[in-house]
Amino acid sequence: MKLILKYILACLPFALLLTSCYKEPDLFEELLVSNGKVAQIAVVWLGDAKVYNAAGVLQTTTTVDSLSTVNVNIEYTSEVAVKEFKIYSAPTASGSQTLLATVPAGTQKYDGALRNYVMKIPITAPKGKNVTSIIFAEIVAENSYASSQKTATLKTKP
Repeated sequence: MKLILKYILACLPFALLLTSCYKEPDLFEELLVSNGKVAQIAVVWLGDAKVYNAAGVLQTTTTVDSLSTVNVNIEYTSEVAVKEFKIYSAPTASGSQTLLATVPAGTQKYDGALRNYVMKIPITAPKGKNVTSIIFAEIVAENSYASSQKTATLKTKP
């Protein structure tokens, strides 16, 4: 028994030395590296006033006359300066996007009740009856990083 105890005590310092030199890989190191901050879009809605359904959910689908002007409203928050706002359209959510408007920052307004900035950008509805178009909004910060896109649906009347 004493021999086994002496053997364990003799091997213990070597085992501690080997384990103290081992560096565990950090699995989250690459995920937590930040290259910069971006603006965060809370919601995108179309028209002059917000429309809610009976359950109190904001409706992001709007039906308008063909070739009429409609406002794209972007509610956002940002800890960095905003460079510009971009509006794209596509026939489907996964379709190729067409740039409709690029507006430099400066005309956005802060809404104290929402605690967000609000930017209104007028666009023209597509030509034709029963045309559905997905509108994408994106914000580009001064550091050239773009926000994630948020969408709203624009339909023309039959």
